[in-house]
Amino acid sequence: MLLLNCHYIRLFKKCQIIIVLNILKTALEKAKANYWVQCILNSYSLMFFSLNNVFAIIILLVTFFSPFVGFCGLLAIVLINVAAYIIGFNRDEILGGLFGFNALFLGLALGFEFLFTPSFIALFLTAVLILLLITVWLKGLLAIYNLPFLSFPFIITYWVISLAASNLSNIHLNENHIYLANEIIRNQSSSVFQFIHSLDNIDFFPFAIIYFKTLAGTFFQSSVMGGVLIAFGLLYFSRIAFSLSIIGFSFAYFFYSIFGADVNDLNYNLLGSNFIFLAIAIGCFFLIPNRYSYLTVIVLIPVLMLVLLSFGKMLAVFQLKAYTFSFSLLCTAFLFSLNQRWLQKYIQVVTVQYFSAEKTIYKYLNSIERFKNEHLYKLALPFSGEWHVSQGYNGKITHLGDWSKALDFVIVDSKNNSYRDPSNYREGFSTENFYCYNKEIYSPYDGYVYDIINTIEDNDVGDVNTSSNWGNTIILNHLNGLFSQISHIKKDSFNVFIGQYIYKGSFLATCGNSGRSPEPHIHFQLQTTPIVGAKTLVYPFSYFIERKGIEKKLIISEVPKEGAFISNVQTNELLIYSFSFYPGQKISFQKENTSINISWEIFTDAFNRTYIFCEESKSYAYFINDGVMLYFTDFEGDRSSLLFNFYLAAYRQLLGYYENITITDNVPLIHFNNKFIQFFQDFAAPFYLFVSANYTSRFTYADNIYAPQKLIIHTEIETKLVNFKFKKIDFEFELKDNKIERFIVKMKNKTEAWIFIP
Repeated sequence: MLLLNCHYIRLFKKCQIIIVLNILKTALEKAKANYWVQCILNSYSLMFFSLNNVFAIIILLVTFFSPFVGFCGLLAIVLINVAAYIIGFNRDEILGGLFGFNALFLGLALGFEFLFTPSFIALFLTAVLILLLITVWLKGLLAIYNLPFLSFPFIITYWVISLAASNLSNIHLNENHIYLANEIIRNQSSSVFQFIHSLDNIDFFPFAIIYFKTLAGTFFQSSVMGGVLIAFGLLYFSRIAFSLSIIGFSFAYFFYSIFGADVNDLNYNLLGSNFIFLAIAIGCFFLIPNRYSYLTVIVLIPVLMLVLLSFGKMLAVFQLKAYTFSFSLLCTAFLFSLNQRWLQKYIQVVTVQYFSAEKTIYKYLNSIERFKNEHLYKLALPFSGEWHVSQGYNGKITHLGDWSKALDFVIVDSKNNSYRDPSNYREGFSTENFYCYNKEIYSPYDGYVYDIINTIEDNDVGDVNTSSNWGNTIILNHLNGLFSQISHIKKDSFNVFIGQYIYKGSFLATCGNSGRSPEPHIHFQLQTTPIVGAKTLVYPFSYFIERKGIEKKLIISEVPKEGAFISNVQTNELLIYSFSFYPGQKISFQKENTSINISWEIFTDAFNRTYIFCEESKSYAYFINDGVMLYFTDFEGDRSSLLFNFYLAAYRQLLGYYENITITDNVPLIHFNNKFIQFFQDFAAPFYLFVSANYTSRFTYADNIYAPQKLIIHTEIETKLVNFKFKKIDFEFELKDNKIERFIVKMKNKTEAWIFIP
């Protein structure tokens, strides 16, 4: 039997290069097209919370430094994925490596600890089956609490197999890794072995050597070269994850030294890997990477050390190894604690998992800036035309105390007078002289008419009805606890009734002078209860145009300031139709002077997100059209595709024509940056962004400023390091006949024009 074992070991070593090269070739050529190859690659990379193919291939290569160990790991992945597929488990979860990464752990551990025998084959197959059952069980159990199962399936299965194997006489432990000197002597003639272990005795910093050995030890390898390769793969995949792995290991090294533990123990039985896994999981995978997630990692390191050492002692009684149990236990307990919070402060849990710390942090930072008020209703101003904010929040007249978050609106002329013919004041000057009197009032948002007060006569100019403070009033219920109150309305001017469902922009009544109102005006406030005169609520309007002198500016999601001249955005038919994308619609462009065609289709996903999909490039551009603005929220796919350029070009497009208004926004750095600068920005991203990617859009041509039938829109994206611009792309849209007739991309000295195909 021993001779048979030696024969198989020699056979594996001779085939090592062929096996690895074949796997590399297959993975590189078919990773995107072959479901099963991608399943395997994702199982490897998911060990470090990644779905990166290059990193996966590096890990796979390192596992084959010990051919039998590497083969067992690969075989375990294939077996569990095939079994899960045949049984009928979620195909996307299989593809994502959710079943495979624990199988990799188990396969490597079994190949490392046991000798190959015919009985080992039966043990191996049984172990994979047990792992599948435990994975499914824990996945369902922990999902109830919104928790990951991490490496628990591997640990539990390993313990079951290890305890059972001690009673099996045909299962033999592999002692080669115990007597490493003998292994080195046996393989000293192998050039491959010598290369793999060429860095083992290098005279370098002890910390670095232990760090690299720990990374290699994660995959049951003892080669420093293996650790260097994995560190390189981790750096290639994520600068943030790489830096956290060093931070986690450094503090583990520090606390081991402080407490008097042997730092060399970090190399054995995946002890050091626990700290690296914890640092990456908490620092940048399950939490948004920022200074607080980094601080959390540092605080948890000594906790993990004590948990790890204590469980190591307890399990030693049963001759079991803890491996990554301590990491899984502490990480799960910490995430469970976070789920019990009432308020999320400082530490932010990742809600959309991109399997990339850089993508997560850049998209998160961009989203909280762009969409900080996206959860709010998109309220419109309750009037048409331009009005003046005569009293804003915290006004000095009546907007005080619990009623301070309210707005008063009037109409004024070029001399800032709110009325006509002031010279006739002593001769019958009345409410009719005021510009806003009897002007239409519109609903700021959809909802139900909750209450109407229509019993109070308008005051004469200068008189105030203090006994009926709010005058004629309407309360609108916008649902989900939001109500709006509009007061001082003209008696008998209501065009709606209680209980009626109305839409944004529905005509409600006209402006009057009832109640505590010395002159006609609209009083507007938001509140959380339907009581007239309830405590007011801070709430922004989604869009409005603010005029200062002759200059106009688009304001997004803000509260108008006292003294401002404001109006709703007036949309334009040409813009609305040109940028109207609806599910099921197909869009085609042809490259000018060529026969190259690109086609897209509009879809809506299970989360009700609408997106443009390009089949050719497998790219997705998610967008929102709220009737006033078209804006893109995310992009996934090929950044060399036409769809990506369209995403950048129409990143935020106003659907109203305003000649001198420039629209600005910020683009996630993950989508638009210089690769060299991006590399260094990644390290600093959790703490500070020294690079910005800015978007601007403006109209450069209109054939008619009042009712344009042809428009040209110029947009551009540029990245800046402080004030230095180092990357820029210009775009141009030509709109005509209610469609995008021409789309132009100008990059450096290259210009591409695409013609819309009806």
